[in-house]
Amino acid sequence: MKNTKIMAVLVVLLAAMLFVGAASAGDVEDKGDFANISADVTSLTAATNYQSEDIKLYNTSALNDVANLTVYVNWGDGNILPYTLEQKGSGNKYNVTVNHTYTQPGTYNVLLYNASIYTAGKTQSKSLVTITVVDAREVVNGDDVFVYEHIIYTANTDATKLVKYSDGANPSVVNQISGTNGIFHLTEDVVGGQYGTYNVTGVAGNLDTVSIWYPEISLQAELTNSPGDSIDGKSINKNTEVTFLINSPKVQPAFEDEKDKATAKIVFTTPSNGKTTYFGNENINNEPLTGTQTAIKAGNIGNVEAGPWTAQAEYTLEPFATYAAKSNTVKFTVQSTTLTIAAGKDSVVRSNPFTVSIQGNSNALYFVYLDGASKSDTNPELMKGQSGMKTNTDSDLIPKNLDIPDSDELMGTYAFFETDASGTRTIQYDTTGSTTDKTYTVKVYEIEEKWSDADATYNVTSNYDSVKVKVEKGAVTISAAGDGVYYIGQEIELTGTNTDSDYVYLFITGPNLASDGVILKKVGERLNLGAAAEARNAAESDSVSVETDYTWEYKWDTSKCYLNTGSYTIYATSMLTNGKSSSESGKAVKLSDSEYATVSVSLKQPFLSAVPSGTVVAKGDDIYIRGTAEGDPSKLQLYIFGPNKFVYESITVEDDGTYEKKLNVGSDWASSQYYVVIEHPMYNGDIDVKYDKSTGEIYINNTAGLEGTQSSFNVNEQQSSNAADALTKMIDNPNIDDVYTKLTFTVVPAMITINNPGDQAAGSKFTITGTTNLAVDDQIIVDVLSSSFTAVDKSSTSITDGVSVTTKVVAGDGTDNVWSVEVDTTNWKLDEYTIRAEGIEVDVSATTNFNLVEKVVTPTATATATGTTTATATATATATPATPGFGAFIALAGLGAVALLVLRRN
Repeated sequence: MKNTKIMAVLVVLLAAMLFVGAASAGDVEDKGDFANISADVTSLTAATNYQSEDIKLYNTSALNDVANLTVYVNWGDGNILPYTLEQKGSGNKYNVTVNHTYTQPGTYNVLLYNASIYTAGKTQSKSLVTITVVDAREVVNGDDVFVYEHIIYTANTDATKLVKYSDGANPSVVNQISGTNGIFHLTEDVVGGQYGTYNVTGVAGNLDTVSIWYPEISLQAELTNSPGDSIDGKSINKNTEVTFLINSPKVQPAFEDEKDKATAKIVFTTPSNGKTTYFGNENINNEPLTGTQTAIKAGNIGNVEAGPWTAQAEYTLEPFATYAAKSNTVKFTVQSTTLTIAAGKDSVVRSNPFTVSIQGNSNALYFVYLDGASKSDTNPELMKGQSGMKTNTDSDLIPKNLDIPDSDELMGTYAFFETDASGTRTIQYDTTGSTTDKTYTVKVYEIEEKWSDADATYNVTSNYDSVKVKVEKGAVTISAAGDGVYYIGQEIELTGTNTDSDYVYLFITGPNLASDGVILKKVGERLNLGAAAEARNAAESDSVSVETDYTWEYKWDTSKCYLNTGSYTIYATSMLTNGKSSSESGKAVKLSDSEYATVSVSLKQPFLSAVPSGTVVAKGDDIYIRGTAEGDPSKLQLYIFGPNKFVYESITVEDDGTYEKKLNVGSDWASSQYYVVIEHPMYNGDIDVKYDKSTGEIYINNTAGLEGTQSSFNVNEQQSSNAADALTKMIDNPNIDDVYTKLTFTVVPAMITINNPGDQAAGSKFTITGTTNLAVDDQIIVDVLSSSFTAVDKSSTSITDGVSVTTKVVAGDGTDNVWSVEVDTTNWKLDEYTIRAEGIEVDVSATTNFNLVEKVVTPTATATATGTTTATATATATATPATPGFGAFIALAGLGAVALLVLRRN
């Protein structure tokens, strides 16, 4: 039957066992063999009176004494009843049909006795069957059921499984719960947290479902007169009315039509740590749940204990009362109704708000004001439109029995406030940067009447409280990033804090500025701060906003400040001041009336330097122009003038002010002198001289004020030296802030020489040296090979003598750079050897020969061989170890090379 609470009786056969109590085994056999007793139990669905269905008990073997046809059953609940045996089938097999009424759920041991051994005073048991009686709730298709419940699915008593499937086109089994004859025990273990819809299975084609949920319960508590205003974590007065809300989103609807309705209680923990279901005069125990949310109003709680309370809801309906989790806890504090006022903080820096909180009766009217407020001061004022504040536009609308000046200037310092349902109200006063710094007293008085929007006369009672709050001046700080020395054109980052106001005002003093200072943001306009105080200083654009964490930042771009080099002082003030002046001007106040701080900065002119990697550069080699450009320029401009050659490229400057420009001197560069100019953009950050590639014109970008002076020239029409001179004169114009530096270098054919080492003794170590005009750190490869070197057969054991070494060019003492390599001739054969020195990146080489002899008898005159990119001095011949044979030719070649070198230098 649907929605009926029943008792389902489960009979569990522990064992078909025979045992003897006080009687011996022989006594049992003499009086009849009643062995192997078992219980044949079908599905048991007990009626509402807990009446069990028939239980069939039978013997599996023939009885020895068929005359004893009565069996006594001890039901384990105090009842021992006789039952008559009935023959079961053919032979001496009998059974007995019994029934019994169980009035309470539980587990029962049923003891079976043969009539021949059951007599008064004899209680020997022959067999034991256990019967368990449990609560079970009837459910049908679509019902909600819960963890911890026993249920019987009456719409399909053959059901054996509840199956939960995944969503989607191809669902899979998520969870499966087994049962018997439609009976299921929904423990936490079998549900496993898999809540939702389950299919009831066990009969083919059955598509019935039930939904399994956890029996959730939760608790809320709010002010009765202000629904939605939670008291959790708050304080309430003893005269406050509270409503408790028990939420049972699934359980209550599922038990709405049951005989046993869903019920719950709230357990309160008192300030003394006691436990009770009473709150005030309300006993919240076995409370019927009327919906998914049940509201329970607490009555008069004026007699409850003051202090912290905790409330928690739990079910009183079984099995949830025993097993289900309790609700969340709600914590609140009950306090007396004495009128109090407290400040959020004892002191506050002006320009920041402060709050006071009053605690009194629920929904009561109170008057709050600043005691001792003065018309001559700038007083804190109540924030407009705050909650609970009653509109007061009439300065006369104040309690008549309070001595408060009815001044329009003081209207913002007092007002009527109404507490909320909990008897509290938080009130905010605002201050500004000009609020008078002193200690203020905030008072609250109880009013005799309720508020009326109509003008009325209100009187205060003697019930009042007060609190003091000190309003203090804040502080201002300022600092400049770096070491305090900056190049004109740099951006200077100014930072600091201001706890006194919402804005910082900056002005600067120093050489050639007004004595009282100049607005920092307008310093390029040279505005006299004192003369422009009313017109300029009040402008918000001239101030810097202070962030919520009291910090501020301003980046001062000095590229357009037009200041001279020298030391300057920057002031940061919390109020608009008349600079350093001791008198007020318009909206600006005296410096002494404001909080302020200063920082000193020194400005100097940027410096530009340039150094070439060498003054003589070999064709095909690289030249590096390196230097320093101070003032943080974004880029520099490079100009190179030479015969039929003009280079116009920009140079990137690193963060530390250094730069490097690499140029490859290719074959299209003539052997001649080149003129280099590097231009710095200076203060305005712009390169003021431009180049038009299409016309070859170099010109000044802005010709204003340059009448009568040269402002352009064509680079194609000037010799290199004249073009460089014209460019520097244009940059020298006083109307251009750019600066420059200049240098020269000379391009020559690449050259490398080898200093002939002369004859060397076999096995000796010696150094091969030479000169070159290749740049320092260029690499040269030096090969020393036997002049008789030929390819050999793979099977040959002969060794090829010689070496190949790479070396770097280093700076020499004179005009040319030098190079050297170490040679070890150990195990070399006696022969003539060729030395070849060759540039790796530059196409230049030189060769010379020497003889490796058994012993050097006399010093050998040294000749020098030279080579260029177009001609290489070489000496080649066929030689044998015994006959060197190349000395005279090498000497002549060396003399020729010396003559060529002299001519080049001349």
